[in-house]
Amino acid sequence: MAALIGTYSGYIALSFLPPLVWLLFYLREDRHPEPKHILFATFLAGIFAAFVAVFVEVILFAEPIPHLLDNWNFPGGFFYRILPSLVAPFSITFFLGISFVEEYFKYLAVKIVALNRPSFDEPVDAMIYMVAAGLGFAAIENVLFLVPVFQENFSGGIGLTASRFLGANLLHGLSSAIVGYAIARHAFSPHRRHAIAAGVAVATVLHALFNRLIIEKSEASNDPLLLVVFLLVLAGVAVLAEFERLRRRVDHPNDQKPKEDQTA
Repeated sequence: MAALIGTYSGYIALSFLPPLVWLLFYLREDRHPEPKHILFATFLAGIFAAFVAVFVEVILFAEPIPHLLDNWNFPGGFFYRILPSLVAPFSITFFLGISFVEEYFKYLAVKIVALNRPSFDEPVDAMIYMVAAGLGFAAIENVLFLVPVFQENFSGGIGLTASRFLGANLLHGLSSAIVGYAIARHAFSPHRRHAIAAGVAVATVLHALFNRLIIEKSEASNDPLLLVVFLLVLAGVAVLAEFERLRRRVDHPNDQKPKEDQTA
């Protein structure tokens, strides 16, 4: 076992472990479990969405991906070339753009793989599927960031894994759950045509704020850690509250099947 952990495959497995732990946490909250093959397909769709999102981010923003683009002579992304000051690296507009791309492609993965299946028959299902896709996305991010660190310093990799478990991986689960809640509102409630757009917008802002606080020092404090913790706790409380609210709707006599998906 020790020999396996010290290999490239072992590092990838360790990178997948934190998102899988969070996924199990959410699945335990689902009183009516979803079909395992659809959950697996949704998780894989989130992985695929991560690759697509990185490709789009490079085209639009030329986001520097550690250890991935170091040796590429890349001229810069589309928006970076025409609006360099607006999307300057680590500006708030840069973070908003990157975050929107990631949140949208996670949503698109779920829309394609899960939303039109018969198993999507309860409001809480939307949150479960979105969380599965979001954590698949987070798993690939972990591979990109953790494997090089593990190769250089195993103990440093363990520390970064714990940090991402409580930070970036949790963030992906929470932001995806927010979009899932919006999908449920759109699918099961009348007159909610703009719910998904609003959900993606809220998730994008949360994601961008998290990234900004992690990468830059907060103007209000020399140490943004407390602000990051407050942001995640606040989002976590809101997500769990809405998760419970949707779960209670399962037994409501007026629950209805979701309307046919017509989202963009």
